Amino acid sequence: MNPGLGDRERHDRLVEIAWLHHEYGLTQEVISQRYGVSRSTISRALRDAEALGIVEITVTEPMPHAWELSEELSTALGITAYVGAPPPGEPPPSGETVAGRAAARLVEHIAGAGRLTIAASWGRTLSSTAHSVRRRRTEGVTVVDAVGHASGGEIASALDVTRTLAEALGADAVHLASPAFVDPASYAFLASSQPVVRALEMARSADATLTSLGVVGYDSQLVSAGFLDEPAMDRLMEAGAVGEILGQYYDAQGVAVTDPSLVTIGLSLDDLRASTRVIAVAAGARKAAALSAAIAGGIVSEIVVDEVLAQALLKGMAAPA
Repeated sequence: MNPGLGDRERHDRLVEIAWLHHEYGLTQEVISQRYGVSRSTISRALRDAEALGIVEITVTEPMPHAWELSEELSTALGITAYVGAPPPGEPPPSGETVAGRAAARLVEHIAGAGRLTIAASWGRTLSSTAHSVRRRRTEGVTVVDAVGHASGGEIASALDVTRTLAEALGADAVHLASPAFVDPASYAFLASSQPVVRALEMARSADATLTSLGVVGYDSQLVSAGFLDEPAMDRLMEAGAVGEILGQYYDAQGVAVTDPSLVTIGLSLDDLRASTRVIAVAAGARKAAALSAAIAGGIVSEIVVDEVLAQALLKGMAAPA
C-alpha cells in the first residue's frame, strides 16, 4: 500500500481491494495493475483485511477426523463436545493452541448472534482462545469477568482474557473490581460492594460462560503463583479434590471441596450449574480427571478440547471400574 496514505484512506483502500477480489472476482494481478503496485502488496492487503475483520473467511465444515472424534466424545459423555484438530503434516502446536483455536471459532459463532453477554475466566487456554478470535463487528455484545483478578506464574488473568475478547469482538467489557483471592476478613466487604455485585449479577445471567480448569497437585498454577501453599494443597487432596474451576476445588462427583485458606470472589460452582451455557476449554491428558468430574457434577455443559484430552476421556470411560 502507498505509505503516504492516512489511516482512514488506508482502511478504505483495503475495503476496495477486498471487494474487488472477493465480491467481483478480480485476480490479485489485475488489482495490482489497477492500483499500480506489486502483486505481493495486494496479497498483503488482503491478509490485512482479514486480520482487521473487513473480510471473514469461514470454513463451514470441521476437519473430518476431528468431527468424528467430536461426535464420538459427545455421545460417550452425553454433552456437546468439540475437538480441535492440529494441521495435518505440520509440526503440532501445543494442546492449548489447538483447543484455543477451536474454542475461538465457537466464540465467533456465538457472538455473531449479537445482543448477548459472554462471561470469561482465566487461564492459558482461554488466553489462547481470546487471542485466536478474529476481529469482527458485533452488535450488543458484552464480555464480563467471571472471577476477580489474579496473575502470577503462568496464570493469564480473567481481565486480560475479557479485554482481549472485547477488543476482537468490538464488544463492551465489564471487569470485576476485586482480586480473585481475598482473606476471609475482607470477603464480606468486597463481595457486597456495588461494582462487584453488579458484575457478578451480569456474569450469572450471561448467555455463555467460558472457563478453564486446573489440576490438583503441587504443580498446580495456584500453588506456583503463590495463591495456595503446599499444606493447603495437601488438605484439599486428602479431602478428595480432583479439579479446580474459578479457584474452587471439587471432588470426583463435582462436589465442592473447600479450604479456609482459599476464599475467592467470582462465580461459584453452584452459579455455574445454574448458568445457561458453560463451556470448558482444556487441553492435555492430565486434565481428564478434572474435566470428567466437572461434567459428572453438572458444572459444565459443553467442552472444547484437544485430541490428546479427547482420547484420554474416552480411554477413562472405557476403563474397568
